[in-house]
Amino acid sequence: MKHTILISDKFDAEGVARLQAHPDLNVIYSGGTKRDELLKIIPDVHGLIIRSATTVDAEVLAVAKNLKIVVRAGVGVDNINIPEASRHGVIVMNSPGGNSVSTAEQAIGLLMAMARNLPQANASTRSGKWEKSKFLGVEITGKTLGVVGLGRIGKEVVRRAKGLRMRVIGYDPFIPAANLSNLEIDIVTPEEILKQSDFITVHAPLTDTTRDFVNKGNLSMLKKGVRLINCARGGIYNEEALAEGLSNGIIAGAAIDVFVQEPIPADHPLLKLENCIVTPHLGASTGDAEFAVAMDTVEQVVDFFTKGVARYSLNFPTMDPETLDFLAPYFKGGEKIGRLLSQFLEGDLNSIEIEYLGEIEKYMSEPVTSAILRGALQPALGDEVNFVNAPFLVKDRGIKVTETKRKECPDYSSTVNVTFSTSKGHSAHISFTALQKKPMVVSFQGLPIEFEPEGILLMIQNRDVPRVVGTLGMFLGDQNVNIAHLELGRDARGGTARCVVTTDELISNEAIAKMKKLENILSVVQVDLR
Repeated sequence: MKHTILISDKFDAEGVARLQAHPDLNVIYSGGTKRDELLKIIPDVHGLIIRSATTVDAEVLAVAKNLKIVVRAGVGVDNINIPEASRHGVIVMNSPGGNSVSTAEQAIGLLMAMARNLPQANASTRSGKWEKSKFLGVEITGKTLGVVGLGRIGKEVVRRAKGLRMRVIGYDPFIPAANLSNLEIDIVTPEEILKQSDFITVHAPLTDTTRDFVNKGNLSMLKKGVRLINCARGGIYNEEALAEGLSNGIIAGAAIDVFVQEPIPADHPLLKLENCIVTPHLGASTGDAEFAVAMDTVEQVVDFFTKGVARYSLNFPTMDPETLDFLAPYFKGGEKIGRLLSQFLEGDLNSIEIEYLGEIEKYMSEPVTSAILRGALQPALGDEVNFVNAPFLVKDRGIKVTETKRKECPDYSSTVNVTFSTSKGHSAHISFTALQKKPMVVSFQGLPIEFEPEGILLMIQNRDVPRVVGTLGMFLGDQNVNIAHLELGRDARGGTARCVVTTDELISNEAIAKMKKLENILSVVQVDLR
């Protein structure tokens, strides 16, 4: 049987030719498929290759009766409804590795252009002026470059910056410093990045950890005259704070390739600032990167339809229906638990222990383990981590993973115990099970407490005394925050208790700080599992 592959967006010609030459594939490609054409063709398509122009939403998936995989030729999958794809049994994959060098070179190119005011000087000269003294630049030799995010792209930037004889410092909260020793740079805190750097470049996904890395609250920490580069994701630098810093002289220059809203609005404040270079998301826009991504995508499609291998899968791994039906709540719960514990401990993991008890020990544990590991890394890596590569990424980061199984399970038919530990000696433990085919936490930090790992959660430790719940309710009410659920657990009357509050919206860092100072409140951590 021939499998029909639709390439709905513009794609590298060599990639198209290689797919068309494969005897088991029937390839449809016109250089771009409009929405109405896509809806007509998709019912007969087995594999769909897209870039950024095609949106794979509920309407498309509802009529895609034969669709097995969607492959995004690139990293970002914002244009794919992954939960809906999972519900339809469609595997979603991306190709994250092909654009690393191009994006790193874009960052270095922007750094050089900003240091010497090249775009501004070019525009001035073309307008008939000769303003040599106006565009006084700075040398980069000997200057300090702070690199935020030391994954594939960040490492490429480090290598190039060292070749330019810059002093490089780095920060990555989810990769232990010992695993970055080969870079031969100083691994420092976020605060030191802000204080020491003459240039800062970010190469991390947009997550709660990286959002607003530079913001109005920490502008004063920046080294005066710093220059900022962003070729990663809009929102890592708060754009209002960036405009303020560029206007008041704290920030000497910025070179921004990505924005919160793209295309950037015509009235955006950064467009009015001469000391800000703006480019239209060109990080991966080279023929070399497009070719590399295309070749990766071709291999993924061929491997799936000839070998059944799903590389860089972003949703479910392949499982038989019986196994999938049993493991589904543990699979979903595992990812949520991984995200919860990772946010609770705020990174720097060095070990993960997973124990399978009861009926679940008879089933394959790899999917659940992969889900837990993906959840652990997702706050730091975003779409880069998936259920296939999560075990390898964890290993690369020096995180030790231990799995054990026991037939005995005293309280439930099956339970999964998960413990995360950090290099600083902190640890967090959760036990969860499946109730009515939904994941349910049944123990947290050794205390019996039941809550669904879903939504926005406030993980609160408090003294077991009267009026604590009332105090929390009053405080959240004053913040105009609605409580959806509230669950309690304690070790003994009058001892230490835990309270898990599900809220309808995120609470500001300032409000969290105030909550920690409430009477009888020992600790508060907010986690986002949406």
